[in-house]
Amino acid sequence: MFTSDEVASGVRYKAVADWAVLGKKLRKDLVKVKTALPDVPSDDVKQYVETGKIVVGGIGLVEGDLQVQRYIELPAGHETQYATHTDNDVVVRLDIKAYPELTSEWLVREMTNRVQKLRKKGGLQATDDIDVYYKFEGGSGEEIVAAMERHVEAMQKTVRNIPVDERERKGGDTLIAEEQEVAEIKFMLSLVRP
Repeated sequence: MFTSDEVASGVRYKAVADWAVLGKKLRKDLVKVKTALPDVPSDDVKQYVETGKIVVGGIGLVEGDLQVQRYIELPAGHETQYATHTDNDVVVRLDIKAYPELTSEWLVREMTNRVQKLRKKGGLQATDDIDVYYKFEGGSGEEIVAAMERHVEAMQKTVRNIPVDERERKGGDTLIAEEQEVAEIKFMLSLVRP
């Protein structure tokens, strides 16, 4: 969602100074500004952007004396759900929470990607009829298998068939087999001519 409503979005303003430049201008008054600057309210900094004037620690400053940075102040408890970034023109708040349905889709895309890369590495065409087998070690891979079962159509549309557990293999010549890793889970992936 895009919005220019800074208040509703939690956009805040803070002022920072180039102390070397400001030190030459203010000399002995620099300490007053340096002490007071962190406590200048966001609304005052926003007003400085609009008017080009601000009083910090009793010292009047004008446009160019301070640089203004915009940021998003996240509500308490939301630090692990959102990430923020700004280039001072645009402020972005991104939902970084892992949702199970999106994780499932990602796992299927990763598995599809591994099959396609292995096809290419084996010199196979998209139209070549092959069976795909996986072999997870020590009971791992349940989440990947569950994701493939939930997204059968998407996987079939892309790789033409669903990878099957190596234990269900009915024979055929192995064209290429290679160790893969998805979501820190290592497994063998084999392409077999039926």
